[in-house]
Amino acid sequence: MLSKRASCGKGAGPCPKGQCCSESGQCGTTSAYCTSPECQMAYSNGNCDGSKKPKGETTANIPRSTTGNALYNTYIITCTNPGIVALTFDDGPYKYTNQVLDVLKKHNIKATFFITGNNLGKGQIDDHSKPWPKILRRMHSEGHQLASHSWSHQDLSAASNELRKQQIIYNEMAFRNVLGFFPKYLRPPYGTCSRDSGCLDYVTKLGYHVVNWNIDTKDYLNDSPSKIQTSKNTFSDSVSTDSKSNSYIELSHDIHEQTAYNLTEFMVKTLKARGYRAVPVGECLGDARENWYVDAKGTKSGRSIQGRGSNDPPPTSPATTKDGTCGAKNGLKCTVSKWGNCCSYYNFCGSTSGYCDGGCQSKYGECNKIKPDSKLIVSDNGLCGEKYHQTCTGSRYGNCCSKYGNCGKTSEYCGSGYQSGFGTCPYS
Repeated sequence: MLSKRASCGKGAGPCPKGQCCSESGQCGTTSAYCTSPECQMAYSNGNCDGSKKPKGETTANIPRSTTGNALYNTYIITCTNPGIVALTFDDGPYKYTNQVLDVLKKHNIKATFFITGNNLGKGQIDDHSKPWPKILRRMHSEGHQLASHSWSHQDLSAASNELRKQQIIYNEMAFRNVLGFFPKYLRPPYGTCSRDSGCLDYVTKLGYHVVNWNIDTKDYLNDSPSKIQTSKNTFSDSVSTDSKSNSYIELSHDIHEQTAYNLTEFMVKTLKARGYRAVPVGECLGDARENWYVDAKGTKSGRSIQGRGSNDPPPTSPATTKDGTCGAKNGLKCTVSKWGNCCSYYNFCGSTSGYCDGGCQSKYGECNKIKPDSKLIVSDNGLCGEKYHQTCTGSRYGNCCSKYGNCGKTSEYCGSGYQSGFGTCPYS
């Protein structure tokens, strides 16, 4: 049987105005043609869903730094020290991501999520009518690392310079619209960001660490109850029983049901049984948490305070949040909100110690009253030091309090300038 001749794409040209070019080279207007990453953006005249730009000011002009211990201008595929594994999940958030988070929370494991901004027909991650912003905030509040996997999962080596820039910057803008910052860690789609294409030089100039993997579970080939054992076997066979000599960066995807309900827990239990510690990629590379993100609060996001026009004067008191975000970031308060009455240091509403103690923004919600002579609070949000009246000793983030006021477990936190009165430092 002869296949239908391509009507668009390489060699055939673009689709007519208003139509999208599908992966198979056919023109149309439905999701079968216009959903990224399959929609051929170069031949669709801006009609692919991945061509839609997030709201707000571009992040392209924000200053970038190349601080920290993690390598630049190369592919990173393993951790710096033995006994450590970074579990990483690509392509989400998606309908199975909360289940992955539930499993990780159950076992007190921190992972890294490489976020794709608009793929699989899910819509944009900064669309507050969808569940994605809440899931991203949950990832961050529970101590996971958020990283970039591009805007709509295009091949960054094959992309034109303009499309490559769009894939990186659009995702930054969407992160900014939800969290007020964007990541410095990138996993290129399909693991490719070649030097010859100009991709590696470009993302290096933007301050990105490029992270790939040395274990691929290939869960995307085995997303059924009868096949997922193959991915389990791949993981088990790849992880040495000698944890004192080995470390890994693992690849799986939170968009697959069997990964969420089967594979993730298997990986966690396997690592624990073999003596490995599972940590976010940044930690596995010895990079301090304060180096993982770029603050974008100085740029205008695509969100505004409810009821205000661009030329209206600010209200005399903060308006109550509609989506759980708060603070100086957007001028919204948490008081009488369904998320909790405290506005955290990270600009989210909640009701636990991580929101209501050290770093709590009293102008935008309630905060626990802390007496200077009272016992130090065990940090539930990664902050430490005299300013926050919090200690890292016993904290899930690690026992060391860095000179910057962050809790961690590596020498980056317990090196020069560490705050001995607010943590326990085995490296001292």
